[in-house]
Amino acid sequence: MIKGLLKKLLLSKLSKTEGKLLSNWLKGPESDRFFSEEFDEMVEKDFSIDKYPEWQAENLKTKILGEIRAFESEKSSARDNSGKTGISGSSFFRYAVAASVSLLLGIFIYSLYQNEPTASISDKQIISWLEKANPAGKKTIIHLSDGSKVYLNAESKIRYPENFKSDRRIFLDGEAFFEVAEDSLHPFAVVAGDLTTTALGTSFNIKSFPEESQVSLVLVTGKVKAEVSNTEAPAFLKPGQGISLSKGSGQLLETFEANLEQTLFWKEGILHFEQVSFMDLITQLERWYGVEITVSGDYPKNGGFSGTFKKNENLINVLQTIQFSEEFSFQSGDKKVLIQF
Repeated sequence: MIKGLLKKLLLSKLSKTEGKLLSNWLKGPESDRFFSEEFDEMVEKDFSIDKYPEWQAENLKTKILGEIRAFESEKSSARDNSGKTGISGSSFFRYAVAASVSLLLGIFIYSLYQNEPTASISDKQIISWLEKANPAGKKTIIHLSDGSKVYLNAESKIRYPENFKSDRRIFLDGEAFFEVAEDSLHPFAVVAGDLTTTALGTSFNIKSFPEESQVSLVLVTGKVKAEVSNTEAPAFLKPGQGISLSKGSGQLLETFEANLEQTLFWKEGILHFEQVSFMDLITQLERWYGVEITVSGDYPKNGGFSGTFKKNENLINVLQTIQFSEEFSFQSGDKKVLIQF
């Protein structure tokens, strides 16, 4: 029933009685569970991906708020003068604000605890952790309660404390771009393997996929401190600089000048690979498109593959382009691709 009411809200078909039912439900604990566990699936299943592509959650937010305001305005002007109005326009608007916040929880994976006092974290307190993981082929934006944003790549995962405003630690597996809200009293720290990156107000990209031999950090704005576990020599980066850590070595490699455009291609929906092996290329395509690729025959064992494809380029075009440099055939269907050399 609730899914039906939410759809009616988005389609501007919510009645006065249904509005009251929905707003009462939104005030209960069941709504929190729904928006954290089920709402994403509902949006992907029942709304056009073309209409709301990656990183376009603002479009859905605008539509939701617009429909709420339109509902409030329409129902307010049509209230029964007998006094038996059920729910007034002003009252519904207050409920609608709550509804919009809850809806954004589902869209943005947004953890809001603004009405709760923050408390210091002691060693004796039990910390509740939240986790967000993306499968292959999916990217999301996560709005944290301190005002920071995390752009999470496909096949990537973050874990962070529920009380994030006072304990700004994030554990990352995979790749993410961070836009950090400034808070001088609570440093923002990201742990990726043995690499810990600390910032106060800045933006940076960290890449740490399991199959890759290095963890890389690239600073876009601000200033960060990079440290390796059990060492005493941190590195401080300036915008445009990057640093990498060889997994298992316990040592930071030399700082390098980063290509910020290429580093952030993935965030803009642009597929880019440079001097990678054929099988590494296949791994990137599987992650990017959320498909399973099987390669048979005598595929290239040496040599580097490079390419940059326009925003949201489809997989068929990418494979056809690669065919210009390597002779193979392929078949695709049902999230599976067979490449035959």
